[in-house]
Amino acid sequence: MNRIWQFLFWGLWCLLFYNPSLCQNHVDWTCQFDSESQRVILSGKIDSTWHVYSPKTNPDLGPIPLSISFVLDKGIKRKGNLQFLTAPTSYMDENFGGIVYIWETRLDIQQVIKVKRPGKIKITLNYMACDETRCLPPIDKVFEISITK
Repeated sequence: MNRIWQFLFWGLWCLLFYNPSLCQNHVDWTCQFDSESQRVILSGKIDSTWHVYSPKTNPDLGPIPLSISFVLDKGIKRKGNLQFLTAPTSYMDENFGGIVYIWETRLDIQQVIKVKRPGKIKITLNYMACDETRCLPPIDKVFEISITK
């Protein structure tokens, strides 16, 4: 009888607290440093039917646009602004009541850096992935890369 209660307890617990959206990430990110061109290159492959919002999207509309933050060791500096190599698509989104800018399928970003001495860079991407029927909670993707001259 005790085993039946344990089985029921754990079964009910799994049903109540299982949230598949917490396990989902529909963007496969890569990050690398090209020492020849002194660039950090971020690439995201977005699952079909999903999209990510560009920083061009007005955050007051509702969707959370991609944001990227850098923490640099001494001797490493950012040179210029982030460059979004993939242009976002714009459209009128009736759900949010305004024009939004999104990336579908792929997203490539680069940041030129100046390296005076070796160190590390910590990069945090914060974004929200959506499909036509739902949006997942914001996700933080963190990269830490070693930089050599």
